[in-house]
Amino acid sequence: MKLIETLNWRYATKRMTGEKIPEGDLGIILEAIRLTPTAYGLQPFKVVVARNKELLDEIFKKSCPQLVIQQCSHLLIFKAKKKLGPEYLEGYLKEMKRLRNSTDEYIAGYRSKIRKVIDNPQVNRFSWMIRQTYIALGYATIAAAELGIDATPIEGFDSQALNEILNLNTEKEEAVVMLALGYRDEKEDKLIQLAKIRKPMELMVERIY
Repeated sequence: MKLIETLNWRYATKRMTGEKIPEGDLGIILEAIRLTPTAYGLQPFKVVVARNKELLDEIFKKSCPQLVIQQCSHLLIFKAKKKLGPEYLEGYLKEMKRLRNSTDEYIAGYRSKIRKVIDNPQVNRFSWMIRQTYIALGYATIAAAELGIDATPIEGFDSQALNEILNLNTEKEEAVVMLALGYRDEKEDKLIQLAKIRKPMELMVERIY
């Protein structure tokens, strides 16, 4: 399917069949997440891939009572960092120098640009890192649709409960959004026949030339 056809095909699936998606397709979705553009390329997030039934049932009962949690093939849980410490930053810059053969002068300048953001007391660093994470969510959703896999972004869950289920150190990171992957149950999902409600282009786009 072409991109716009694909985006018209997808919707926030509310009922799934439980059928497992191929591991190869899951790998493509995860690679799309890995290739997501982020500010300075820092990728201040990680993804937990959950398919264990007991774990999904626990998330459903304690954090997010949406049936699609129990019916999906895999649940992707996006964790955003709370802070970027020196070890993380220097590790990234070391990899940049290795892969791009960058000069020490260039690395020093790049470090300075990053630190102006992460050391700025007026910047809500966690909010900034959550926004980077949501870019990855978008890439994953589109990648899934390209593969004919349904994907349902999920907010509105009990984040404290989910952090506890995952044993997260909330001083360092938190679960911020989830993405259920699977296949739509065409008999049970009432949304499948409903039209998308989107603004017309002229109300969405302002052109300045």
